Amino acid sequence: MEHLQFYAKIETINNTTYDTNTLRVLTEKKIGYTVRIKEEEKITLNAIYFFECKPIIFKEREQLEIVTFKHIDDCDIPIERRQELMSAFYEYAPVESKEIKDIVESYLHKIENKVIKDIVCKFYGEKKDQFYLYPAATKFHHAYIGGLSYHTSTMMKLIDGFLNVYPFLNQDLLIAGIFLHDICKVTELSNYAGPEYTKEGRLLGHITIGVKELEVVAYELGYRGTEEVLLLEHMILSHHYYGNYGSPKKTNIPEALILHFIDNIDSKMTVLQETLDLLEPGEFSAPIGVLDREKYYKSKL
Repeated sequence: MEHLQFYAKIETINNTTYDTNTLRVLTEKKIGYTVRIKEEEKITLNAIYFFECKPIIFKEREQLEIVTFKHIDDCDIPIERRQELMSAFYEYAPVESKEIKDIVESYLHKIENKVIKDIVCKFYGEKKDQFYLYPAATKFHHAYIGGLSYHTSTMMKLIDGFLNVYPFLNQDLLIAGIFLHDICKVTELSNYAGPEYTKEGRLLGHITIGVKELEVVAYELGYRGTEEVLLLEHMILSHHYYGNYGSPKKTNIPEALILHFIDNIDSKMTVLQETLDLLEPGEFSAPIGVLDREKYYKSKL
């Protein structure tokens, strides 16, 4: 019989006394299969894999036996196809991955300062795959697949208005600061699907991790001790503004202040929009945690 090939998410893993274990998998078309895998093989619950299987009869029941399998992260597939698969199994950012990628890369392309551009390009090259998959948080805001890059792209779009009104702001610092401020959430969080905080995330947090990694990158590129590196480190350190939210410093340059405001605006407005989308006109929301537990009204206008 012909082999079957499909992407599927691991729903359950059951150990048996046989030389194969039983998996229950769900395909992107919501078809469920019972699949057998050699007991020595390692596979992750709730992850997506590409399977090649052959039909078998096991204890008088039709099942599938895995011939080969590969985690989706190890599959060479276009970003649009990856989003299609992810959206079939997980909550995903409400904007197409390609659109997010085009926005982010268009702003990174605007950076003119060589030091800043080299640093940002190195971070982007090393973390690009994770950047477009990870959430921005485990809860509260942008807590879904692709949330980190979606949050970054909307923040970047807000730059233009501030630059038009306040032309003394440095565009390179704003773009780089927005890109770098949360980039180390890919280290702070354990994975992109149902993440928890890693040991580094709990003990250090993405702000400290970000500054540490920036120091290393600056050293590798020969830029350690430059004005640009100092300012970027300050923007990462101060973007939460308050010490009880993780920032050891308040903002002391205008670009850092704007970064804090833009981050605050986008995180809260995104939660508010998502909350109001669930209401009928004329209704009040439940208390919203990120908005001081205030109830918001969805107007009839």
